[in-house]
Amino acid sequence: MSEKPIPIVTLCGFLGSGKTTLLRRWRRDEALKDVAMIVHDLSEFGLDAELLSDEGASLTQGRLVGRVAALHGSHARERLAPSVGAALAEISELDPAPPVVLCESTGVARPWPLIKALTQDKRFFLRHFIVTVDALNLHRDFADGRALTGESAASGDAAMHRAAEVLVEQIAFANVIVLTKVDTIPEDTAAAQVKSLQKLQPNATIGLSAQAGILLPQLEATAAPKVSLLEERAKEFGLTQESSIAENVEALVLRDPRPFHPERLYEACTRKMGTGLYRTKGFLWLASRSGHVLLWQQSGSQIALELTGLWRAEIVQDPEGKLLPEEIEHLKAQLESKHPVFGDRHNELTFIGLKADLDSFASALKEAL
Repeated sequence: MSEKPIPIVTLCGFLGSGKTTLLRRWRRDEALKDVAMIVHDLSEFGLDAELLSDEGASLTQGRLVGRVAALHGSHARERLAPSVGAALAEISELDPAPPVVLCESTGVARPWPLIKALTQDKRFFLRHFIVTVDALNLHRDFADGRALTGESAASGDAAMHRAAEVLVEQIAFANVIVLTKVDTIPEDTAAAQVKSLQKLQPNATIGLSAQAGILLPQLEATAAPKVSLLEERAKEFGLTQESSIAENVEALVLRDPRPFHPERLYEACTRKMGTGLYRTKGFLWLASRSGHVLLWQQSGSQIALELTGLWRAEIVQDPEGKLLPEEIEHLKAQLESKHPVFGDRHNELTFIGLKADLDSFASALKEAL
């Protein structure tokens, strides 16, 4: 148990802006090996907590397991304050005490309810409230930030208008803004974006990041935010509502043991992906890559597939004869409860956005299986 207050560094930012990527990079630093983490995720799936946990860790929703508290589903919404309070109490008992608590919020988090929940325990203090902003999406969707400052006409699209409101609210509470994916835009465009962000939050430190290029020690010179001033800001702008999630934004999970047909999946993505589909993320199985576990990530108009490993049903076949007999038996035991034909191969995707767009895209994906 630590005698000094433990700092909390919170990463907020709209869906797909690179929060998890930054945290995965920071966790590789030796100085942060004993950190504790709180992962605030709208989805019932809790993928981000899984990605940030030690391999093989079995997470429990709403509880601290190892050094990761997975607060997804109702723990990220109506139960946020008590769930965060319970997680902080468990973190305070860790030995060795964590040098810092890293908190990743859902991309549609409303900042003040989250800050209020994180600062309820006096054994902790808010060191940074970092907001990540996707440079490519800021360029494509918000006129390099001018649509957020009012210097450029806002989109008539209701879904983009809602996204802009969420982003502006998050930026208003930042003491650090990290402009991510700057390698996807020209330097003069990034400079114009920085000017727009400075107009929205003139007191924040602004850093540029490509491939998770900003490290936590680089922010040491930035002063911690004063929670009392943040509370005044919340009251001034009428942002003290208790709801921890932006209104009208929902989450949907698609689970299916069947593989996607590559061509039908492509058609669904090019024809059925509406502007209200803010984020999709999860594990994907393609019929053309039957052995590969693929991590699917979409934000706005960007889609990425990352090879993360092999399905156990593929590994157990041991075509090169490298596994010991006991290793094969262990894998077979793990597969006993899985699908009799596909094994552990499956699709598990989370969609976040406006209901009509979620339902439309989910229906299109089911037809692509």
